[in-house]
Amino acid sequence: MALYEEVFQSKGAVFTIRNAGPQDAQAMLDYMGCVDRETTFLARGPGEFERGFTLEKERAYLAGCQESPGELFLLAVTPQGVVAGSSHCSFRLDRARYRHRAELALSVRQDYWRQGLGRRLMEIQENWCRSQGVEKLCLEVDTANLPAIGLYLRQDFTVEGTLRNQVKLPDGSYRDLYVMGKFLDEGTTRRSAWVQGGGFFYSSRSMLSKTDGNCSKEWI
Repeated sequence: MALYEEVFQSKGAVFTIRNAGPQDAQAMLDYMGCVDRETTFLARGPGEFERGFTLEKERAYLAGCQESPGELFLLAVTPQGVVAGSSHCSFRLDRARYRHRAELALSVRQDYWRQGLGRRLMEIQENWCRSQGVEKLCLEVDTANLPAIGLYLRQDFTVEGTLRNQVKLPDGSYRDLYVMGKFLDEGTTRRSAWVQGGGFFYSSRSMLSKTDGNCSKEWI
């Protein structure tokens, strides 16, 4: 298990980016209920998360994520304890043919859009994946979700295909999804810049604490 904590500042706001854990179960129920109502671009409709996850189930799920060596579940939390964003990345330890790739999921509460949270969460996940020997990041995104697609393209993801009519909305209409991917070994220049600028590629047993003007970051 990799433990992570960072204080991230953007546009006058301060967030703590850290691992999600069982103690965050109620905050996550509140968060997912909120973001599911704010957009039609997520996998669930309004109320589906609350109906599918009790507090006990959410605690057990978060504990499993925290203990798994093949998962990193991060939260961006305000000083008031509000979950502003989350990201989850995982790779298969039990499938050698899939061990080189990881699946990425990301969401940000609407009140905290355009503050760099999505980009920062992706950067942390990408660096963790490199430290774990992951070669490729994969994700799916609604073809109508232009802000998210723009973010992924700026992070050097490419569209690899389209899943037609992959989502069906309550009104009977359908949505397509893009399959996007990023090969981490193609970012040699960016990776070198990260190392020189204080990037981190460390095992779960090592620790670095550093302040670079915008954030302090620590792997434990």
